[in-house]
Amino acid sequence: MPSTVALSLTDVRVRYGDRFAVDGVSLDVRRGEIVGLLGPNGSGKSTTLAVAAGVLDAAEGTVTVEGISRATDPTGFAMRVGFVPQECALYEELSAAENLSFFGKLYGLSGADLRRRVIRVLGRVRLQEHAEQRVDTFSGGMKQRLNLAVALIHDPSLLLLDEPTAALDPASRDALFADLTRLRDDGHAVVLSTHHLDEAELGCDRIAVLDRGKLVACGPPAELLRCYAKDRQVLYGHLRVRPPRFLHKALQKRFGTRIELEITGRRLRLSAPTNEDLGMALATLLAEGIELETYRTPAGTLERTLHCGTSEEEPVGQSGRVGDTERGR
Repeated sequence: MPSTVALSLTDVRVRYGDRFAVDGVSLDVRRGEIVGLLGPNGSGKSTTLAVAAGVLDAAEGTVTVEGISRATDPTGFAMRVGFVPQECALYEELSAAENLSFFGKLYGLSGADLRRRVIRVLGRVRLQEHAEQRVDTFSGGMKQRLNLAVALIHDPSLLLLDEPTAALDPASRDALFADLTRLRDDGHAVVLSTHHLDEAELGCDRIAVLDRGKLVACGPPAELLRCYAKDRQVLYGHLRVRPPRFLHKALQKRFGTRIELEITGRRLRLSAPTNEDLGMALATLLAEGIELETYRTPAGTLERTLHCGTSEEEPVGQSGRVGDTERGR
């Protein structure tokens, strides 16, 4: 039996001024899968999620959740959708349980049913021991988990998350993906946006690539890799601290254009035509004082023609902590 289609977008278009932010996107997402929306800033990811969540109307096309349209049944549509925006929508002067109770009441929940749901979703995101703690004392990762719990309080079939890992450290990011995997295994449909292909490859069953409002590729990570792989070696890492500004110049002076270095916040992507070049480039970075907290060297990478910003997607190869040049190769 095929799984239920939780979200269906058909020829969706959203216009901002004289341009389409979303231009003819069609995508089905089924229960029991995680789909990643990938693309650089301005590619239409957040707008697509806003339309799917029902907080923005499409100029053209149709959006249904389990066959229900917001136009015909707004309450039924809203009860089936949980939306986690980029910014945490929490009342920091309230406790975790008080936040959940407040948002639960907005969905018409009350009494013993609401109390049971609060306990259940706090356990689901591993915050049950912090139920009475004020949110303004939470770490960034704890706030994001509570933000997820708010979206789950009414038990939606579809969960939408806009750049959920943007402000998280590696450990909090991994914990969030573990939560999303459990939700998928319980039968929820999950859609999240990101511009980090390595992240999507690790956490998503399918990847939908957006570029300038259009859906340019969609499929399992391994399938996209086979279609778009190129002959370059790549290393991904997380920096302990922000790097010095002269790193790019140091690499260019030694390697010319053979080496590509991309840094976004504390994320690093280093690529080279051969493993030897990659190792020498990493040695150069370490000699210049860069500190890597973690790293991984995948087996392949996606072609840049996918236009997916600063990270590219690949299956995982070696990983660990950088202690010396040999370990970093």
